Amino acid sequence: MDTNLHIRISKDLKESFQQVAKQNNKDTSSLVRDWISAYVAEYRNSDEETAAELYVAGYQLQEALGGRDKVSKGFAKQLQEYSLTDQKEFTQLILTTYLDHDLTIPPVISKTYKGYAYSQMFLLGLIGDKPKER
Repeated sequence: MDTNLHIRISKDLKESFQQVAKQNNKDTSSLVRDWISAYVAEYRNSDEETAAELYVAGYQLQEALGGRDKVSKGFAKQLQEYSLTDQKEFTQLILTTYLDHDLTIPPVISKTYKGYAYSQMFLLGLIGDKPKER
């Protein structure tokens, strides 16, 4: 190891963490390193990876709605308009749709507000073909 990371947490939290880790035969340091590595990897995704994840998320919503034929043309048209004019409204409409259908919201959805290309990839997945296996 090259360096140390010092953090401040309550004594109770530290003791609970150590106890639970021990019960699960885990080393606390490796758990923290694994969490940090996963966090960095998640936020270092390339634009292409993020776009691919959004396409898959759109396709998964299409499936949850019953397939391409069940995705309302009005809904798709409204999303298209918002993707061109208001990323915040686009994201809000997507979130509302997930909630209305009692579906789990994929974390990548939070990235649709970052720009036209991201929202378009989600929309293409929503109305498009099954994505190829990666």
